[in-house]
Amino acid sequence: MWYGTETVTPPELRESLVRDFDRIRKVGFRFVRGWVNWRDAEPKQDEYHLGFVKSLFDAAKAHGLDIILQVYLEFAPDWLPKIFPDSLYVSETGSKIVPAGSPGVCLDHPKARAKAEEFLKRLAIEVKDNPNFYGWDLWSEPRVVQWVYHPSTPRRIYCYCENSIIRFRHWATMRYKDIYELNRAWHRSFNTFEEVEPPRFVVLHYARENLDWITFNIEKLREDLEWRTKTVKQVDQRHIITSHTHGRTSALSDPLFGNPDDWEMAKVVDTWGTSLYPKHAGRVAPDPVVDAFVLDVTRCASRASNKNFWIGELQGGQGVGGLKIADPIDPEDISVWMWQCIAHEAKGINIYHWYPMMWGYESAGYGLANPNGSITDRAKKAGETAQTILRHQQDLLGARSPSTEVALLYNIHSYKAVWVLQPLDFSNLPDGTNGIRLISDSLLGVYRVLFGQGFQPDFVSLEQIENGCLENYKVLMATACFTMTRSAAVEIKKFVESGGTLLSDSRFAWIKEDGYIDSEVPSYNLSSVIGGVENEAKTVDTTTIEVIKNTLPGLNLGEEIRGRVYQSGLDLLELESQEVGITKSSTPLRSLVVNHFGKGWSTYVGTNVGYTYESTRDSGLAKLIMGVLQLAGVKRNVEILASTTPQSLTELRLLTNDQELFLFAINHSNKQNELLVKINTQVNRDSMQDLISGEEIKIESNTIKLALKSKQVIWGRL
Repeated sequence: MWYGTETVTPPELRESLVRDFDRIRKVGFRFVRGWVNWRDAEPKQDEYHLGFVKSLFDAAKAHGLDIILQVYLEFAPDWLPKIFPDSLYVSETGSKIVPAGSPGVCLDHPKARAKAEEFLKRLAIEVKDNPNFYGWDLWSEPRVVQWVYHPSTPRRIYCYCENSIIRFRHWATMRYKDIYELNRAWHRSFNTFEEVEPPRFVVLHYARENLDWITFNIEKLREDLEWRTKTVKQVDQRHIITSHTHGRTSALSDPLFGNPDDWEMAKVVDTWGTSLYPKHAGRVAPDPVVDAFVLDVTRCASRASNKNFWIGELQGGQGVGGLKIADPIDPEDISVWMWQCIAHEAKGINIYHWYPMMWGYESAGYGLANPNGSITDRAKKAGETAQTILRHQQDLLGARSPSTEVALLYNIHSYKAVWVLQPLDFSNLPDGTNGIRLISDSLLGVYRVLFGQGFQPDFVSLEQIENGCLENYKVLMATACFTMTRSAAVEIKKFVESGGTLLSDSRFAWIKEDGYIDSEVPSYNLSSVIGGVENEAKTVDTTTIEVIKNTLPGLNLGEEIRGRVYQSGLDLLELESQEVGITKSSTPLRSLVVNHFGKGWSTYVGTNVGYTYESTRDSGLAKLIMGVLQLAGVKRNVEILASTTPQSLTELRLLTNDQELFLFAINHSNKQNELLVKINTQVNRDSMQDLISGEEIKIESNTIKLALKSKQVIWGRL
């Protein structure tokens, strides 16, 4: 349970510490996540006030609670920028941020960083020997600049202070062997690296410096998290160190504005995590598929570095954002969200926050308890769920998602390219769609189809593909994959040639890793894999592809597939390439091509597959995606044969350890749901006990009938 006083609550609430911890413990929680601001801990230079931290530990110990410390360097002392005025953040326009409680100063400033390091070590010395200390979260929702909301509409790019520029120049010396190589890449004529300036805007014909600037900031965020981790580990080697991203993850975020890459950040902490706010005031409506997407992205980014993941923040109370107030949160909401996290393999849940926010933009929001500290029904339900989880923690801690045969490509290079491809003016795309939304919704749209059909896909990065991860999968879905690296192209070609199946769409591998196009699209000779070269591509509001051959299972002759954003087609390289669908346009294009390459298959679709499905829910696209999976021989471990509510509101998940298989059935809807579920793996039981309710449920021929009440979760051993 997150608990912070004098930060988001009035100072007098510190007097309620003992009362609050008694209630938190009685409700059912085992851990308190304390909030430590640098500002409060060192109000004057070299004068540490850590009595409140001692009070936190003492009160927690008295109530049998362990402590996790959330540390905020971003809430920095006010004396810091006065001593180091050249440490202020500077935007691309040259404007400076004078901190007002946050975001602190730019720690690229070596002396400011040294002060932050002193604070972290001093705090670690203070707490490391407490017997009820569990671990650290050293960076909440990392970004280059945090907790700042500009009064003007455009978002700013950071940081262009002199120290950040010096750091970028040093980074450039490591990336390029000499200034002449940088000049060739950037089309510049610098004499030394000391003359190099990071880009502040997009130039019509050049791109490499923009890609380098975003790459630098992504790597900088990872390096800064690693610095925080190593600093604390110099003093405290025993306790777990974590960090967590904001609830959109890097798969739904724009790296231009200082967002990190989950795959990079997970490399340098013991456990990576995410925030999860299903009814946040900033969301249009609750969507369990988006929440599942966020959880699976975090799981896969962490797993790529052989790490577990946890929920750094799980919404505890009603979402409030200024004058916008989201739907109320029921006790069952909290329980369903907790079980959804567990079902997606989370190994810890931190609920935000005990008290509602009592001042500022989020006033009255996000509290599990009432403003006076009294216990709500939500808190009781959260504690009850926590106790059930804890009773079975030995089963759950070792449980993993079963191996899957389906991978979705997370391509950070495509996200980086958006600054060049769509520089803040998205008017030429339908409905004002911006470039990041085009890429992220492409991933989300394909994921939504798989979610509704009971698949549990993985997300894989280009770096993982370069390292040979595709040998673990049968299908790679690469939608809105506008950029490609040479080594990843080699691995994709090898994957299909060895029997794998590739799904790609318009502008696949359009741009090479150096920012240039190749002599053809797709680049790096991937045309041999997809069966042709793109001969025409244009931006459209909508397009329609008519099926003219029933090569893909489930797609019938004459069936139509809707498309958005792009309309493109291929010139076929070989007669063996099958022209399965053509555009219904004045000049028909070969827009659906199935190609047999080596032992494997490729399906190319001449529009944007995932984005179109996310915005239209086109049934033809869903059939196409399922047809690709059937062509590859992919099987579901579990599937819904019948359901009385939409499958987008019903979630089936499997977890497995060395001995057992666990089934989670989650009803996200407000209605009762009658389900018929088939398990496609060996089941040696004739009944399943719901470990939450204790009810015995019959299993007949690997089929289970489930009756789920509104927002009910069933969890049992198979």
